[in-house]
Amino acid sequence: MSYKYRTVRVRGTELVGTIARRHGGAPEIYETSTDPSTSVVPVFFPDTGEIRFFDRKVLEDVVSPAG
Repeated sequence: MSYKYRTVRVRGTELVGTIARRHGGAPEIYETSTDPSTSVVPVFFPDTGEIRFFDRKVLEDVVSPAG
């Protein structure tokens, strides 16, 4: 199953956004220089129109209710 956008929530907050991607491309993943095992992804928040970067470990998928 292929999907273009993933809706995610920042753990411990009410912030819900969409992982920002280039049109037709893979998600943008940025390695941080201090720790090569850490990477951040841009998340777009439609309510404010801003893009903020978060470590992938603090993001969780938002699952729509079944039914």
